Amino acid sequence: MLLPALFILIAGFATRPLGPLAGTMLLVLTLPPLALSLDALGWAGIAAAQIRRAHLSMTGELVAAYSGWLAISAILTLDVAAVVAVPVGLRVASTQDDQSSLDHLGAAILGSNVGSLLFPFSNLTNLILVSATGISFGAYLGAAWLPQILAALAVGLLLVFRTKRASEHQAPADEAVASAPLVEPSPRPTALTLGAGVVALAGAVSAVVVGLAGGDVAPVFAATAAIVAGCAVAADGHPIGTLELARSIPLSGVAVVLFAAIAVGLFGGPAGHLPHIPPDVPAIVGLPLIALVGGLLAVTVNNLPAAAFGAIWLVGASPAAVVAYLIGTNLFAIATPHGSLATILSRQLGLRGGVDLGIRDYVRAAWRYAFVASAMGLIGLIVVR
Repeated sequence: MLLPALFILIAGFATRPLGPLAGTMLLVLTLPPLALSLDALGWAGIAAAQIRRAHLSMTGELVAAYSGWLAISAILTLDVAAVVAVPVGLRVASTQDDQSSLDHLGAAILGSNVGSLLFPFSNLTNLILVSATGISFGAYLGAAWLPQILAALAVGLLLVFRTKRASEHQAPADEAVASAPLVEPSPRPTALTLGAGVVALAGAVSAVVVGLAGGDVAPVFAATAAIVAGCAVAADGHPIGTLELARSIPLSGVAVVLFAAIAVGLFGGPAGHLPHIPPDVPAIVGLPLIALVGGLLAVTVNNLPAAAFGAIWLVGASPAAVVAYLIGTNLFAIATPHGSLATILSRQLGLRGGVDLGIRDYVRAAWRYAFVASAMGLIGLIVVR
């Protein structure tokens, strides 16, 4: 039980040289083991069973899951939403077909990414831009609330439309069997399982408080992961080892953060020489241009180095300009599988669950959601600016 705690402690010291991205790397190293531990303790099955007991249609289950991931992303950051959403979504889809599993994996990716615009602490990209530009919590929320709502609604409607259209090519009885019981009913939670759940909930609440105060949420989640992972290793009937926990860490996510740390230094010069959008340019032109810069950087490289670029370019910019840039880094980044860490984590967890969302299939579907989310976010921003 001490091995997970020792691993987390070593990870905390090992990430310090990364400077401003140390917290992000710590999340990459600790959130997947946290999700795997909760799954091993039965919590993914318990949460999935609660959704199934609502006796919703397949589409209703998907909408309920997507809405939940939006809320978790906004309150507890998109990376937490991603690692919680995928195991639960795959359990919900376990009595259906392969397409349903892909739909729920897509809902997890969309919900976690799209819900990350609302608060400054919902995404590390938000924190980087808000810290660099010095805008207040209230000013940020005033600019972000309507773009967030419109983007979330538009993506949700598109998800339902595309899911229903896909289901038309399947058996017509699919919707009627959605309330069938899980193939593997969730076991009655033990005292250790309940204790780990309480720790996870307390950690999440503490992270919100720390985030609201402007602190780093990564150590909070690292400590939570150490305790929950220790419970999973020690639990009877849930065989999981420290080596398996370590293998859950996505090497692609580690590589992206390392590259972002290098890019933070490399982007300083170009960002300083990029001309600002003149203040007399109409918002209907200027804000989409700002979003386009952030979006292109995010889909080409990743949204973390894109945020580092924006933190230099947008110093002294208005809240509307900052949110416009984040619409690009947070929403348009959905278009590529490496655009955000949440997407990387989700696809990794999906693969562990037997659902392989290939790069070609991902891009073919994702660009529509990225375009719709970004367009509706910009419309909302132009209205409230």
